Amino acid sequence: MTLDITAGMVPLVVRARMAAGVAHAVPWGISLDGLLASEIRENTKAAAWAAGTDYEPYSPDTIPKDLDLPLARCTGDGADGWHWAATFAYPEDQIPGPHVQYWSARPDQQALGQMSDQLPALVSERQGRYRSRVMPLPLTVCRHLLWRAVGDPDAVAELLTPIVSIGKKRGAGNGHVLSWEIAEHPDADRWEFSHLHPDSSLGRTAPVACLHGRGDVPTGGEGRMGLRPPYMHPCRRTQVLLPV
Repeated sequence: MTLDITAGMVPLVVRARMAAGVAHAVPWGISLDGLLASEIRENTKAAAWAAGTDYEPYSPDTIPKDLDLPLARCTGDGADGWHWAATFAYPEDQIPGPHVQYWSARPDQQALGQMSDQLPALVSERQGRYRSRVMPLPLTVCRHLLWRAVGDPDAVAELLTPIVSIGKKRGAGNGHVLSWEIAEHPDADRWEFSHLHPDSSLGRTAPVACLHGRGDVPTGGEGRMGLRPPYMHPCRRTQVLLPV
């Protein structure tokens, strides 16, 4: 396992000051490489719209192109088993939970009638795709979210600065980011900043080869999960060690 580092890349600590925490689905935090890739995709879509050209969305039937992120690459187990040198979010000053909100939804019968001329007399709210829902929303309540990475600090800051909210249910006020802070740590261990949380536990999905010879690193066990963005795409999923 080696790190592919280009000029200007150094170990970084990225810190987001949160208004009230963040909502997310998986049991670990939001990935930094996922945030950067998402912002690049948004910029690409905006440029395509401004130019009046087509934008090709992700499809489960095609292999997505790897974006050029301002991060170093860890070779992992070789071949296609590489990943970006960045961790998932680590909450600082976290208020112990669990913290759970609930959101609800129900079909608007009048709106459905305006959109279709072949509706049944009544759209059931108890079954089917238009049934009413009450869903839990787990929250991580904390003052800051922290990521470690090896990358270009200026390029990372340029991509993160426009992001004002992260996580799920952003439209309801969750995941509001007050400010971003990026600190350089040029003398830090590059492997550690690419893989571990500040508490020395595994901080991202990683091949077993990444931890070979690194001692007893706490992990979340093994499972099948994405190794790099887009994490939920079928072709990105492989057997990995999971973060804590």
